[in-house]
Amino acid sequence: MSSKNLPGFLADPLLSVQGITKRYPGVVALEGVDFTAQAGEIHALVGANGAGKSTLMNILSGAIVPTEGAMSIGGKTVRFSSPADAKAAGVSTVYQEFSLVPQLSVARNIYLGREPLNAWGAVDEKKLLQSTKELFDKHQIDLNPRSEVCDLTVAQQQMVEIARALSVSSRILILDEPSAVLSLAEQEKLFKIMRALKEAGVLILYVSHRLEEIIAMADRLTVLRNGKLVATHTVAGLKVSDIVKMMVGGEVERSYPRGNKVADAKRYEITYRTGRGESQLTLHAGEVVGLAGLVGAGRTTFARALAGSKMSNASVQLRVDGATRSFVSPEEALKSGIVYLTEDRKRDGIFANLGLVTNASASSLPSVSAFGFMKPRQERKSAGDVLKRLRLVARDLQVPISTLSGGNQQKVLFGRAILAMPKLLICDEPTRGVDVGAKAEIHAILHEMADRGCAVLIISSEVDELMVTSSRIVVMRDYRFLQEFDASAATERMILEVASSGRAIEGQGVQTVH
Repeated sequence: MSSKNLPGFLADPLLSVQGITKRYPGVVALEGVDFTAQAGEIHALVGANGAGKSTLMNILSGAIVPTEGAMSIGGKTVRFSSPADAKAAGVSTVYQEFSLVPQLSVARNIYLGREPLNAWGAVDEKKLLQSTKELFDKHQIDLNPRSEVCDLTVAQQQMVEIARALSVSSRILILDEPSAVLSLAEQEKLFKIMRALKEAGVLILYVSHRLEEIIAMADRLTVLRNGKLVATHTVAGLKVSDIVKMMVGGEVERSYPRGNKVADAKRYEITYRTGRGESQLTLHAGEVVGLAGLVGAGRTTFARALAGSKMSNASVQLRVDGATRSFVSPEEALKSGIVYLTEDRKRDGIFANLGLVTNASASSLPSVSAFGFMKPRQERKSAGDVLKRLRLVARDLQVPISTLSGGNQQKVLFGRAILAMPKLLICDEPTRGVDVGAKAEIHAILHEMADRGCAVLIISSEVDELMVTSSRIVVMRDYRFLQEFDASAATERMILEVASSGRAIEGQGVQTVH
């Protein structure tokens, strides 16, 4: 569908893309893509993992040079050879993978390379902090400009990335999965910022796998599939199922809540102690349990402590079938069958310069080696089989994992977890940045692992994901387990009410956690 024929968008476009193609040896990442977008528009880019969204965004932001095709901004033909060229043309990008300097302050990261200088050529810290404070006040961003980025949560780091883009007067703002790690309150702040920028005439290119957000926020969307344009369409009147059909070319099965079929099976009785107190959680082999809570509730701190990471003021005692255990390292926990899938794959998950097979087999090396020597053929087969099941999109299993989209990197890490054959699998935001088709596949894999006797604990900021995958949902707040719900009896409103208020509620299928 041609965008120029859509009602309400008849003016000359701010951005025009014609015949954009990007070829790599043995693969075509994009082929003949055309679309236009207007000033003062929120224009969504959607597609399954590997559809070409990341390649298109990287071309628009100057990180990749197209093989063929042309672009124009404001009627002027542009060709970017670097991100600096794109910024000079008024294009700013907030990537899903962060590019912050951990050891620098929030203010220094936002104005990195553009810091105000004093008469002696040194950074004028007073002006820097004042500029950052004014930026935060304007957009109602609640961060301390003096804080070091390494001390921030993932959600707070995302807000720093967004603030950095807002600090530059841009005509086009590209947002790649900006809400994936934000709390509900932070999401609302982001959406308020987006609406204000739209009113100011900024074009926002918005990439998100949360299709409900696209329906709520976007004016139009462009759908890509297998590197090709499917359609550009007004969003008004579309349903999630309509977008999914365009993305994948068919229906996607939706997973549904599981019953707790194995209540008498092997039990993991967990006692969690922090400076806030002590609380207990019980898991069973063969069930999927969801852990809900707002950003800052302490879910990741708990997950890391359970997996053997040393956390200040946090300790976990695990009782398995009457035997009490505690772990002093992730290696020790892994040997006992406890596997943790991190929420921050770039920092804690991937080996960026190594191939997909090496990344996938990193936690299961004893099974693909003998007498200290690797068995490359066995390693390739075992890793290749599980990555094929996850429908990984990659031109070769030996390419560096850093060359894949965020969603496909997540699939490799999920493959690593499967190959480790866990007894207890802890998944921290397992489908972050994963398209709807792959999300359903990952949910199916989780259920398959539970059916084989694995206890699965899912941490997710998407309450609906917990409701369709889990038999029980436990709400966490202030580093304590507060209340437990039978997933079949819970509603999203009930869970969010407990998570936000800190007050337990009464009802059938609900119990307070002590």
